[in-house]
Amino acid sequence: MDESNKKLDEVADQLNENILAVKGTLELIDTSVEDELHPLLIKAVARMDIIQKISDEMLAALKSCFEKMGETRE
Repeated sequence: MDESNKKLDEVADQLNENILAVKGTLELIDTSVEDELHPLLIKAVARMDIIQKISDEMLAALKSCFEKMGETRE
């Protein structure tokens, strides 16, 4: 199961890295756009936060499943 945990950690790191990059880009764009786009960018950043939270929860659940499968096999 150690190999599965490593792979899940790598996936989690990649997801977080990409989500943070998109959020950073959106925040940079927000500082240079007209007022009418500001609310849309705020919503986009909030949605990226939600995506990050959900992906973290999904990976934690998957990790737990793999651990339980490992315990069952032993």
